Amino acid sequence: MSLSRSPLMEASDNNATSSPASVPDNSRRRSGRVVKAPQKFSPQPHSSQNDHSSKRKRGQDHDEEDAENGNPDEADEDDEELSDPDDVDDDADDAPPRSKKAKSKQKSRPKKPALKRAKVNGSTPVDAASASNAPAVKLPNRPKKNARVVIAHPDGDGLYADIFGSGDSSDDVAAHWFQRYQEDDAKALTDVINCVLLAAGCEQQLTEDDIRDPDNSANRLSELEDAYQQTNISDYPLISRAKGTKNFRDLLVGFFESLVSLLHQTDVLYSDEDLLDNVQRWVGIMSSSSLRPFRHTATTVGLAILTSLIGVTKQLDDRITKSNQALQAESGRRGKNKNLVESTKKALDGANRNREFIDGKVQGLFDIVFVHRYRDIDQKIRSECIEALGTWVCTLPTVYMSPEYLRYLGWLLSDVSVSTRLEVLRQLGRVLKRDAEKLAHFIDRFRPRLVEMATRDSDVSVRVAAVGVVDILRASGMLDPEEVDSVSKLLFDSEARVRKAVVGFFSALVQELIDTKVDEIGGSDALDEVFGEEEEDDYDSLRKDWINIKALAENLAVYDAQINEEQDEIRHGLDVAADVVNANMPESRIGMAAQVLYEKIPEINNWQILAGYLLFDHSTSAKTGSRSRAHTVEAITKRTVAPEPREEAILLDVLAAAVKESLAPPTEHDRHKRRVGRLDLDAQDDAGIKLASLIPRLLNKFGSDSTMAATVLRLEHFLDLDVFQQLRQNSATYDKLLDEITTQFNRHVDQGLLNEATAALIHARQYEELEESTDNRVAMLWDNSLNSLRGVDKICELSTRGDLDRVALTELSQTLMKISKLVSVSDCVDVLETPGTSRDSDQPAIKILVGIVHRGLLIEPNDDLDDPEDEVVAFAIKACQFYFMWKIRRLRTIIESNADIADSDVDELVLLRKQLVVNLIETFSSRGFNDDLRLFAVGSACDLCGLFVFLRPIIQDPQTPKYRKLRPLLEELPPALITKEIIPIFDAAERAYAKRTNKQLNDPDDDEDPLDDDLPPEDDEDEELTEQERFAAELKAEKILCELTGKLVLAILAKIIDHNGPDAGKLRKRLNRNKTKLGNNYRDVVAYLDEDHLRELRSGKKKPAAKAKGKEAAKKPAALSAELVIEDDDDDDEIPPVEDPFEEAEPEEGTVEDLRRRELIDDPIEDDEDDEERPAATAEQMEDDDVIGD
Repeated sequence: MSLSRSPLMEASDNNATSSPASVPDNSRRRSGRVVKAPQKFSPQPHSSQNDHSSKRKRGQDHDEEDAENGNPDEADEDDEELSDPDDVDDDADDAPPRSKKAKSKQKSRPKKPALKRAKVNGSTPVDAASASNAPAVKLPNRPKKNARVVIAHPDGDGLYADIFGSGDSSDDVAAHWFQRYQEDDAKALTDVINCVLLAAGCEQQLTEDDIRDPDNSANRLSELEDAYQQTNISDYPLISRAKGTKNFRDLLVGFFESLVSLLHQTDVLYSDEDLLDNVQRWVGIMSSSSLRPFRHTATTVGLAILTSLIGVTKQLDDRITKSNQALQAESGRRGKNKNLVESTKKALDGANRNREFIDGKVQGLFDIVFVHRYRDIDQKIRSECIEALGTWVCTLPTVYMSPEYLRYLGWLLSDVSVSTRLEVLRQLGRVLKRDAEKLAHFIDRFRPRLVEMATRDSDVSVRVAAVGVVDILRASGMLDPEEVDSVSKLLFDSEARVRKAVVGFFSALVQELIDTKVDEIGGSDALDEVFGEEEEDDYDSLRKDWINIKALAENLAVYDAQINEEQDEIRHGLDVAADVVNANMPESRIGMAAQVLYEKIPEINNWQILAGYLLFDHSTSAKTGSRSRAHTVEAITKRTVAPEPREEAILLDVLAAAVKESLAPPTEHDRHKRRVGRLDLDAQDDAGIKLASLIPRLLNKFGSDSTMAATVLRLEHFLDLDVFQQLRQNSATYDKLLDEITTQFNRHVDQGLLNEATAALIHARQYEELEESTDNRVAMLWDNSLNSLRGVDKICELSTRGDLDRVALTELSQTLMKISKLVSVSDCVDVLETPGTSRDSDQPAIKILVGIVHRGLLIEPNDDLDDPEDEVVAFAIKACQFYFMWKIRRLRTIIESNADIADSDVDELVLLRKQLVVNLIETFSSRGFNDDLRLFAVGSACDLCGLFVFLRPIIQDPQTPKYRKLRPLLEELPPALITKEIIPIFDAAERAYAKRTNKQLNDPDDDEDPLDDDLPPEDDEDEELTEQERFAAELKAEKILCELTGKLVLAILAKIIDHNGPDAGKLRKRLNRNKTKLGNNYRDVVAYLDEDHLRELRSGKKKPAAKAKGKEAAKKPAALSAELVIEDDDDDDEIPPVEDPFEEAEPEEGTVEDLRRRELIDDPIEDDEDDEERPAATAEQMEDDDVIGD
């Protein structure tokens, strides 16, 4: 071969001068000034951003290149069987890092050609000695404002214009070029190389003299690079997204593939060796250029030529095979045709010579282009190399499906770039689908990495693609049982795309288990003989497809148990505030898995089969008195499909998910999707009636277990009760269901079940026809709960802490928990205000509940009773909160109707409110550190005082003097609480979160109190926590801080705290001290204290982001993707614009804004002279009231 690799890698050290023809030709070639003329080709900003976001920083010696992509040389040592010894030596000679180190030792070489390597595509500058000789203008780190992209010139001439501007096919363009080549080969060849330069964005041209002077090619390219750098072109067609460059790569690749094919068909490829040598020389030199546009474009062209040459090799191999077969067939005949044999031998020899010639060219280009560029610094170049390699393996598996080529795919499985890893997985999928059995050694070597990518990669798309590749290995039987389990457990992954990707994998395992069970029973023929054609609507008797349900349950149970073993239970103490926030049970991982399996497994999307299986009595054994084959098979089937208790619980979760998918209305996201198993409206009505009749039967069977009963109660949420409202003949069915819900509420004390039962009762009350029936059941529940409460009230003073033992506290807690649920179902004011009938407990229930809140006063700690005592107080606080919310709802109705309010009722309400506020203050002020009850009490006190804010404009309105007696309900929290209690509580929550997340806080101002360094003792247990527990503790600390801050912000805006007194404004200032230090969530909460922000929310306009900040965000490069799921999400430096949570939202019913919209209240005006205690509400104050109302 005329082109050796040594000059290519050391081309920058060649000190030959440029050809004489290159100087005078500057006048006739496009000059720099002419290049700058077409300013209309400005690139789009995101294209250049994408260009630079993929760069990886390198050290000065570029040694990190191997560390990032997996050093092939090290891999050769680790796995010698995957590499040929000669190939390992070749790689050692061809590795770019070694070439650069060797080159630096050659002192006799001048340094001038190395100037172009002062900056290598985003790498760090070279040493000072080399940088001092660098040209003044070099490739910019970021695109300039006037960045340009060079694209096709349709109105020009030459090969470049033919390819991209003529509109002809690649075959036609290649044929036209071939005609010009026959007329003037040097000119046509020059046109090809100039076409590559133009495709790289370089408008400097080569001459025929440059082509005829191969020894000067490297130096001439260096001159072109210098000239290109001075043009400051930051974008080039291959990566540009400008108009007209969409199909650029396809046209470029298609031409060179057509060209090689044409040269092969005309035999010019073999007769004129200099043609391919010259193209290979220039493409090879450009592929090692320090300029990314040159290197990328040349690599694309080189890979296209290689792909076409390998296609030619495939044709030659087919020709050789056919010739050998024809020769053998003709030689074996008696009367063989000697002329035919001779011509066949001659054709065979020619094909073998051509094959040998092509092998040399292919190997040369592979060593020059692929071996160096498959680990290029640019991820796009690496991806193109891998894409080409996959094509070669599929085109010519006899050569490229060998370890010396497949190892490149394995090495780049650990590439730092997401796009490169994705491309490797795509190509591996293509290869493994064809011949996975032939790649056993390769699979054994890289299978652990594939499983790791499927389970732990940081990018979801990579995980999805890896699951597809691993599924191919499973189908071929090449996965270990542990690997099968690890991939199957992805069905419970938190990412929905991963769960959907593993459905096929999991379903195949279920089908394997089904086949095993069918064989154990006696085969499918025996089952068909016994069950025959099953009736579709017969769900209550033994069915053949119950075998499928049993197999599904076993698989889900096995993997669910494995996850339970792997995940340690996160330790956490009493979290009473969570009861207020989490109203419903979170969706289980079984339910999420069932949602993705719904469209794949028929037994799930036809949930009535699943319900029949669960309701069937599997405990009784089949009659085996008869010796007939039918009874034997039926008995074996019955024993085979009998579920375990854990499997029944899992199938109930699956049933709930299937019913939700089948009956729940589609969301906006999937409204236009065609869902498998989705019923039409009439079918949904019939299915809803059937489900309503099935729920009582399910509760009757599984009601003894609170967890399973809660899952069954969840089915009621998916019923469309309009059906029962319209079809009154079915009301008895729903009445029976309500009876079962009431029974479960009375029967259990599990909070999860009570949540589901409460939600079912609220759901039923939404329909007018069912409201009365539901209220009757709720009244029965109230009687039972209040009787239990009064029973305890008769024997002790419930307002005093410590007078009950643990058993009595547990019973009282369970009663109060049920009361805290019932108060949320319907208006409970009359129930709680009704006096007792017994002499020992004659006061209303609400007074008993307010008195129980006083038990929160902590005088002496008691480790054994503090938790149940606090739980009792927490449930009482919640019940009182709902009472006051219902009370205010009634108060609004009275004011809206302009009715009178009795003075006695006002006095009673004022006294009750004041007593509850005092008890709450005593609860949180008596505790030395932030436990859950202290934080809950602070928030409840703020909420309670803020409930009456809507009265302020009414009381101050001179037209409604009869409502001024309600003024005591607007009493603020004591100002002394700010410095003595509120700020210390906030300090402790803030420092606890800062310590968990290692955030630095600002020092207090001179006029603020110094921080107390003491932290609660539980904060010193971090060393004992696992990584998962530590992360959960961070989330909980942030939740506590943001919830507390939100309560305080609302209280400030409502002017019930931090508004009057000597410390007014101090709390607001304290909340803003670390506004930018505690994360985005905290910053967004505190943002509501900003008057400008509130004004924007009220006006519905968003403040535009600052231009300077936008520029900085545009310049910031995207972070490199991690190889595994270890990411840094600390993005506090970039502050996104605050979203408007009230945009296009209707105000809540009963708020000030709602009353104004309905013209029930007027705009505030100044108060009359009689009201001198309070200043008149200003417009600004009224605006604050609006925010609270919203």
